[in-house]
Amino acid sequence: MKERSVSRAKALWLLTCCYVVAFALAVVTYRLLPSDMHVLMKTFIADVAATVVVFVFSVSCDNSSMYDPYWSVAPPILYGTWIWLIGGKGTIWSWLFLLAMLFWAIRLTVNCITHWGGLRDEDWRYVSFRKKFGKGYWPISFLAVHFFPTVIVFICSIPAWFLFSGPVYRPAYAAVGLVLIMIGTLLELVADHQMTGFRLNRTSPEESCVAGLWGYSRHPNYLGEITVWWGVCIASFASLDTPMWFLVFPCAMTALFLGYSIPAMEKRQMTRRPSYQAVLKEVPMLVPIPGRRTKRG
Repeated sequence: MKERSVSRAKALWLLTCCYVVAFALAVVTYRLLPSDMHVLMKTFIADVAATVVVFVFSVSCDNSSMYDPYWSVAPPILYGTWIWLIGGKGTIWSWLFLLAMLFWAIRLTVNCITHWGGLRDEDWRYVSFRKKFGKGYWPISFLAVHFFPTVIVFICSIPAWFLFSGPVYRPAYAAVGLVLIMIGTLLELVADHQMTGFRLNRTSPEESCVAGLWGYSRHPNYLGEITVWWGVCIASFASLDTPMWFLVFPCAMTALFLGYSIPAMEKRQMTRRPSYQAVLKEVPMLVPIPGRRTKRG
């Protein structure tokens, strides 16, 4: 059904159907897997099965942005499933963690859907992939847009299993992790609100945003997202069974943003907004520097 002219309401209905079918197939897949297979492996395979469903819808609708909400929808479903699989007897820290991640997920999902214009609206990165890879676009879309994000979100979620599945011997780690998740989510919430206000009030499309948090960090929304995933890992150290090498997971998430997301966004900004050159010189890339803020805000 390669049709981009449907209304936004119908596009949202298709998106809803896509995720309902994906969740249903994930449940069926999990139940069909051997009972002696480790829970993490079973949920990963079910996660991939759901991703394949979303990919099929993306191809059918000719829009890879059908996958975009998956980033925020999948983690709380995973975490809720893990708590349920251990008998729904998670500690108070497990439930607080789940609530914090639900807050993060709802905010990110609502923001994603609110700004999605329907089947005619596809993320600019995917559009550039179309132009670059031509007929080879859909295999690239499956690997880079659908499968890879599913994998990295899953592996960065693995530490949460250790928080859920065992006693909490070091609650300080759980508390610090929760605080980081909340701080990261609030950073994203405020940054998105400020960016929306800027876009509504700017006098020129070439103007660059340096309002509020954007005057201290060029990417406060990405800083918030990275902070959330560090919080997920740190919270898991409340369990004595969590190995220290799990720190590689949030490092991988950080590398994804530093190695691709931020450079790609800045390249686009410099192409579209000449004024962004000044922002590069005046505003730190990610972490704010005390006492340093652009005077143009």
